[in-house]
Amino acid sequence: MVQTRSGKSLTPADAPSAADDGADAARIVALACNLLGWYGCNAFFNVLNKEALNRWPYPWAVAWLQLVTGVLIVAPLWASGLRAAPRVDAAFVAKTFGPIGLLHAVGHGAQVVSFGAGSVFMAHVIKALEPMVSVAIGVSCLGQKPSLWTNLSLVPIVGGVVFAASKPGAGLDVAGLTSLPARTALTSTVSFAFAKVLAKKQMTSKIKKDRGLDAANNYALLTCCSCCCIFVPFLLLEGGAAKAALEADADARTILSLVARSGALYYLSNEFSFRVLDLLGPVPQAVANAAKRVFVLAAAVAFLGEVATPRKLGGSTIALTGVLLYGLSRGAPAKKSK
Repeated sequence: MVQTRSGKSLTPADAPSAADDGADAARIVALACNLLGWYGCNAFFNVLNKEALNRWPYPWAVAWLQLVTGVLIVAPLWASGLRAAPRVDAAFVAKTFGPIGLLHAVGHGAQVVSFGAGSVFMAHVIKALEPMVSVAIGVSCLGQKPSLWTNLSLVPIVGGVVFAASKPGAGLDVAGLTSLPARTALTSTVSFAFAKVLAKKQMTSKIKKDRGLDAANNYALLTCCSCCCIFVPFLLLEGGAAKAALEADADARTILSLVARSGALYYLSNEFSFRVLDLLGPVPQAVANAAKRVFVLAAAVAFLGEVATPRKLGGSTIALTGVLLYGLSRGAPAKKSK
């Protein structure tokens, strides 16, 4: 029994729990560390990835080697016991992770193509269309009925992207939206969005618990599957030419170093993001994802010397504001269409 200065007695149930306070503080610290890791690793992945592609313009080779780097990070952790390996077999991996891994492989390969063919800044402005893609998938595949506010939030997203990609003049010239960088950035966004839908449907809490698939192991296993899936397009599209170009380049070691470091940052960025998404609800998830793009856009200007014209800055600001509004509108669950 606890007694206050006024003499009023408090039961243990009335007193604040020190254990709960400690757990909340630990969760906040974990969230802050993982957010910082996610943003920092993702921003510098984009910088090193672009530098690697400028020296060695073989995006499918770069994408595959980046995923190989991820496998080389996690495999020794599992083998040594430093990280508990997931309890899975070949049949489970093929059925559950195979389709998700394939979509993730397409998404990663397409985004690396986009970053190599155009500017990182504009690729991420295009990828800000992710909420529109998610809504389209929800309506067409899941029978969801988005709220009026969710639909309205898509207007500044689409408008901002179109404005940023258009060229100044009397008419509306949006050729930038049909270019290879824009098409592959959108392909990447669609692939990742479908992968998220499949993951939510297949990866139930029970499966995660029974199979030892926490956030870190979930992404690690996904990386292994994606690495296998992307090997074939790499081999068919660029294998021989990429190998020959690397052997003929005097700076081959520098190129491989850039690819390996960008691959490590890509793996760590996604592992951090999986941890963050485990700690957050749907609204702060969307807000955190929008904030991540701000970090990447700033890194593209600061470290890659990309020019952010007033039109690009204005369009990206409008689009990212729409992404924020979309996240806030998702506070209410989507209704099922009858």
